[in-house]
Amino acid sequence: MKWTLNTYEVAQKWDVDHLIDMCVKAGYPYIEFLMDFDQPHGLEWDTPAERFHEVKGELDAAGLKYGSLTSCQTFHSPDAKERAESVTHVKRVIDMAREVGCDHVRVLGDILPKEEDKRDPVVKNVAACIKQLGEYAGEGLAVSIEMHSSFTDPHYSMAVIKQVDLPNVGLVYNGQWPVGKEWKYTLPAGAESIKPFYDLVRPHLTSIHFHSMERPSELKYWQEWFRLLKHDGYDGYVANESAYTGPDPEKVLRMYTALFDTMISC
Repeated sequence: MKWTLNTYEVAQKWDVDHLIDMCVKAGYPYIEFLMDFDQPHGLEWDTPAERFHEVKGELDAAGLKYGSLTSCQTFHSPDAKERAESVTHVKRVIDMAREVGCDHVRVLGDILPKEEDKRDPVVKNVAACIKQLGEYAGEGLAVSIEMHSSFTDPHYSMAVIKQVDLPNVGLVYNGQWPVGKEWKYTLPAGAESIKPFYDLVRPHLTSIHFHSMERPSELKYWQEWFRLLKHDGYDGYVANESAYTGPDPEKVLRMYTALFDTMISC
């Protein structure tokens, strides 16, 4: 498994030099660069290619790698021109990923209408856009929809995957357990095992985001999750997307590394 730091929240204000320094100190071999948030690392869909290569040089020198170029472009807009613009932006991100040897690009869905009878056309629009991106990326570069916002519900994220039906299009699991939820897909409240959910999404997983897996109410699910991943030989990304903004981020990041190492050693 590829242990990764996502630059959301905890690294929101870090420039590339500080980001690399912290990853080296806290044991993160990969960095997932969040885009469309104007973060100091400066990698956006329209950033000059030279800058992507400069950052790659800094990563190489530190023994680190790109873990993902994580676009926050969405495809739920009813306006076809807006969706097309988002596709254009992500195609440029895919170009940059290919240039610097990054094998993963993430996008969002993102929000479905409140009225259930209006959701299917939006899901179809999202799937159509992501299919374009998967075809554009081609072999060796994964394009993944994060199970985020409305697509946190596995019913809808899996609907996209089935409609796209491409081997290089996958899922980023967003660390939200479908247990006792008012969703189209959920396990019963208090479920002892999350294996039915795991079996549903596992063939399509490219990356996993977690936020607070140390919470007692969630820890047993994470323990089972990592046992299953290890048994299956999962070799994709596992990204720390914790929202810690306190005074000692290095200590917290190191503790998450220790927790991850413990999880995968069981």
